[in-house]
Amino acid sequence: MMAGVRALRFAPAALLVAAALACTATQAQTTYRWTDAKGNVHYTDSPPPTSAKDARTVGPPDPTAPRDLTKIPRVQPATPKIAAQPAPAVGPPPEPAIADVQKQLEQNREYLRKQRNAKTQKERAIRDAEQCTAWYKSLERVEAAEKQTGPKQPNAAELKDLAQTKAELQRNISALCTRP
Repeated sequence: MMAGVRALRFAPAALLVAAALACTATQAQTTYRWTDAKGNVHYTDSPPPTSAKDARTVGPPDPTAPRDLTKIPRVQPATPKIAAQPAPAVGPPPEPAIADVQKQLEQNREYLRKQRNAKTQKERAIRDAEQCTAWYKSLERVEAAEKQTGPKQPNAAELKDLAQTKAELQRNISALCTRP
């Protein structure tokens, strides 16, 4: 019983080996090409009759036969129908004229001057605005101090100093600031 099971187990493998051998035997079969007396070309598995013209074997090549690589036809690459554009000359780019370089340099300097001027103007405007704000606040404090009454009322000397400070602040404001 055990031998029968073992035989069944190896049966698919044996079938596979037999099929592989049959396929290689069929592929190795020689095919003959020959022309009969009427000029018809025939391909057969059996050798051609002795009266056949131009008989030759057509089939798988003998793997042990040396190959003559000189008899393999060579194919020329296709030539384009449109003429190819000549490649541009490769090399260092042409050097610009000295006058062009100097002109570009001057343009760059002028651009930087304008940028610097614009930046300086913005910075000056910010500084002036901050200064004007400080002067206006100081002027408001001086005017408030002049109007004080009661125990904190300024004496004559303090009023004189406040008047001078007020006049100076007003001159500065009129010279630099515009009233908001």
